[in-house]
Amino acid sequence: MFSDIKIHDNWLVHSAGMTVDSVLGSKQEELLETIFSKESISFIKNIVHKKITSLKSEAISQLLIAPFLLLIVKEPSRILTAVSMQDTNQTGGSGEPDAGSMEASLIARSPKMLEIMEIVRKISHVDSTILLLGRSGVGKSVIAKLIHKYSSRSNKSFISVNCGAIPEALMESELFGYSHGSFTGGKRGGKKGIFESANEGTVFLDEIGELPLNLQVKLLEVLQENSIRPIGSSRLVPVNVRVIAATNQDLLELVAQKKFREDLYYRLNVVPIEIPSLRERQEDIVYLARHFLTQRIKKYGIYKTFHPDVEEVLKQHEWPGNVRELENLIERVFITAEESEIQVKHLPAAFHSQFSGILPKNETTGIIPLKEAKRLVEKELILKAYDLYKSSYRVAEALGVDQSTIAKKLKEFREEDGKQK
Repeated sequence: MFSDIKIHDNWLVHSAGMTVDSVLGSKQEELLETIFSKESISFIKNIVHKKITSLKSEAISQLLIAPFLLLIVKEPSRILTAVSMQDTNQTGGSGEPDAGSMEASLIARSPKMLEIMEIVRKISHVDSTILLLGRSGVGKSVIAKLIHKYSSRSNKSFISVNCGAIPEALMESELFGYSHGSFTGGKRGGKKGIFESANEGTVFLDEIGELPLNLQVKLLEVLQENSIRPIGSSRLVPVNVRVIAATNQDLLELVAQKKFREDLYYRLNVVPIEIPSLRERQEDIVYLARHFLTQRIKKYGIYKTFHPDVEEVLKQHEWPGNVRELENLIERVFITAEESEIQVKHLPAAFHSQFSGILPKNETTGIIPLKEAKRLVEKELILKAYDLYKSSYRVAEALGVDQSTIAKKLKEFREEDGKQK
């Protein structure tokens, strides 16, 4: 029954009670929150509670709620629950994450990302060409892999090409291959290109705006004729591939500058998907940070958590490097922080100034009560929103609360500021 439990797994153990709310500890719930919503966690707690009540004394039970493994140990004098995240990197022949783990890495709690996820589900089952737009680091490659994994081509090759990383002299042979004797030093018998190697699968062309003009003609042939012409060959080779392209450039501007073919642009722009920058999807920041933290816990076998102030500061940052910048930051602080709790002091200096702008610190300790910190953040958020919208109704709509709550808070803040003058 427990043959798949690894002794090096990082287990979080909790002394459970007999009520639903006491079956999991706070650290265990934090780990579950990296994947599941609060509603899902409540459902999981009910499952665990029912299992506990059904177990006889001196019994052990195992629950697999992917990607987590839960153990319940029931003794006459105590009940223990343990939670561990399973290794999500154990996949099949492709060596890529499955769709479930891809969705976990593509955290979607904000309305914009939820909308994109819905589009991804719809387009995955057709073969339309996709053009992914967005700034560097927003997760275009993750979405491309997710589209492939949802599609009927999921058991075939997914080949990713960065058009800006391959020297122009090698690009044509890499994409389209070459026949025997095409040039000195070539492989005997010729070589298949990426399009031929990915036949019946998906080719992801990242940084498509960097593709040289002479190769744009050959890519157009792939999209129009479903065929390629290897270097040195007079024959066309039929190929059946789905093309997903991505760019952080304005392709229409490149068309106007004669740097990108207009006919290729319209061939690629069948289903455009614009991925928002991280600062446009603030609801996702904390969940992404927790997800990356969980990945490091699994990677290094060390449990760490965030101080609540850290999550507040992360939400305030502009994130010019988007999701990639956030992931790199979590890697850095996880490695450099010696304590098990990552605090604001472990963040780079730029984040310290942001924190001081949010919360006034005690001059002696630099710490204020958490309740006061939450109140100050709430005040700043509401006042900023009111300055922007000039209407308590619009502020309430933007913050997702009742208008009466905003009106009451604004009155409290004005009275408070009046007393301080």
